[in-house]
Amino acid sequence: MSPLRAVAIIVAFVVGFGAAAPPAQAAARVPIKVGSLTLEPCETSALAWCATVQVPFSYTDPDAGTTALYFEWFPATGNARGTVLAVEGGPGYSSTASRDYYLDMLGPLTRTRNVLIADLRGTGRSDPVRCPQLQNATTADGNQAYIDAVGACGRRLNHTRQRPDGSYVRGSDLYTTANAARDIARLLDLLAPGRVDLYGDSYGTYFAQVFTSRYAPKLRSVILDAAYPVLDADPFYPDAIKTARTAFDLACARSTGCGGWATIEEMVSAVRAAPFTGETRDPDGTAVQATVNVDTMIQLVLAAGPDSGVYRELDPAIRAYLDRGDKQPILRLTARTIFPDEDSGPAAEFSAGLYSAVFCNDYPQPFAYTGDRAAQYQQAVAALPEDMFAPFTVEEWTTSGAEEFDSCLNWPKPTTDDPPIVSGAPLAPPSLPVLVLSGELDSLTTPADGERAAQHMGPHAQWIQVNNMIHVSALLDYVGCAEGLVRTFIRHPAQPLDASCAAETPEIRLVGAFPTKRAQAVPAVPAPGNQAGTPALRLATIGAAVVEDAIWQWYYISADRGTGLRGGTFHTDGDGPVYTLTFRNVRWTTDVKVSGSGKWNRETGHVTATLEVVDKQGLTAAVTVAYDDYEPNAVISLIGSASGKPVVATAS
Repeated sequence: MSPLRAVAIIVAFVVGFGAAAPPAQAAARVPIKVGSLTLEPCETSALAWCATVQVPFSYTDPDAGTTALYFEWFPATGNARGTVLAVEGGPGYSSTASRDYYLDMLGPLTRTRNVLIADLRGTGRSDPVRCPQLQNATTADGNQAYIDAVGACGRRLNHTRQRPDGSYVRGSDLYTTANAARDIARLLDLLAPGRVDLYGDSYGTYFAQVFTSRYAPKLRSVILDAAYPVLDADPFYPDAIKTARTAFDLACARSTGCGGWATIEEMVSAVRAAPFTGETRDPDGTAVQATVNVDTMIQLVLAAGPDSGVYRELDPAIRAYLDRGDKQPILRLTARTIFPDEDSGPAAEFSAGLYSAVFCNDYPQPFAYTGDRAAQYQQAVAALPEDMFAPFTVEEWTTSGAEEFDSCLNWPKPTTDDPPIVSGAPLAPPSLPVLVLSGELDSLTTPADGERAAQHMGPHAQWIQVNNMIHVSALLDYVGCAEGLVRTFIRHPAQPLDASCAAETPEIRLVGAFPTKRAQAVPAVPAPGNQAGTPALRLATIGAAVVEDAIWQWYYISADRGTGLRGGTFHTDGDGPVYTLTFRNVRWTTDVKVSGSGKWNRETGHVTATLEVVDKQGLTAAVTVAYDDYEPNAVISLIGSASGKPVVATAS
């Protein structure tokens, strides 16, 4: 389940992972024949061939016409031994827009595997659902405006397509996962690739369960990455808050030993009594106003599931505010994570209408589509245990801008009985290998969700929890464990899988603290040969904090320039894997400026930087920072000098 209000969070986290290479060779390539289809060279990628086929808009009403199904075919670069079919999440995202992530994840497998990526009906280039009122909706518009926009979208879909006799096709019923599965099954018949390995992430796992239950003979193996169950789902998704409570405690215990969930509880009480608004800067440096209240805390808690930057900063940001009244860290985190005035963007990238159609047709609702829906919904909310979402009240949780339990109240009543799955568990035959991956800290599609999904697929399904990982373990893997498991499984799906690396994924490196001034910074730990005093060792840790912060902020900036927590700028240069970092008067504390340059290898995680750190009293430290970001419990080396005395120290 991927709430619409979380869309911007996921997009923000993956910004900077790279775009498709310019199709410079596309003009020189010629069409190819795959199965019964002729594919043209793609404009989107020099590695792919593309086509759009027409599939029935309704599989029971021939007069409803057809809808487009766009796909991209990446032939194996060597001798092909099979085909991987990749399906993106949402629902509503374009699968082909994630082509580079899928190809990177599969890596060397692309030498022996074709890759098929298709935009499911209503997404991407497959006739995306366009409902302008809903697409343009923002959380700032309020919950009722969103409910109204969802209802208007459904009515629009019912008055868009006409049959030959002039009557309208009831389109609100037809954007379902079952129909998407029928589309892909028809495409596989046309391409005739043999049995395929199906990889789905997030909503793609929902699709994969539906497809498996209906078309298992077309599959060689199934991988569900960040899975949640189709069967027996609870419309209030209680596992989200349960996982969040545990995840924040785990993240703290494994890094800085901070307060975890208890800190969040303290902050909720504080902002319930006294919410506040202040000025900060968004990731690109634009001055903005941010508000911190109970709803902000709900949205931050849920945002951590797909955004480990929230785990990294929330606890120390809260402590800075509660202990010293320092609002800047929590305001910056809020502005970076919550976008109340942003809409859903282009429908071809993410279709809010398709999202709502699937949500309202396929997902469980806390009301029936008959009778007084609003009254039924209120009764369902009233029946929830009072402490179900503690420290948040039931009312706070269910009316939050991060949730949409009541979003389908005005959706047209479905008239077609077309459930996602028509059989019970097991969804996969024992002969079909199934791998399910869950991120331990994923509160969006929780480990409990993944374990249940694996059980529903069948007793032969392998469920693996990847420690310290968030939403979607393999697609955004930075250490190679989860993506390695996917590759090994596809190569030999019937063999036992060594998943020992899943327990060794490095912890999220939390910010130790957000000091306001140099004197509040924790000094580096002196090592043999150090002669510098405590003030200089504090400057050294401030320099290291600036480097770490810039690398984390890189994931959120839209260009190559970002701003320091309290001022100054940093720049990045390069297209990977090695980036050059430049710091100009960056302020981690109000009284210290950091300048210099460094190198960051995103492939290995190795970081080095040479800095000049100067405080207001004129104390200067020249220090070289070095560490390996992907190493568990990584230690930062700090070497340099201050006032002619050697600095030799470490920080964690």
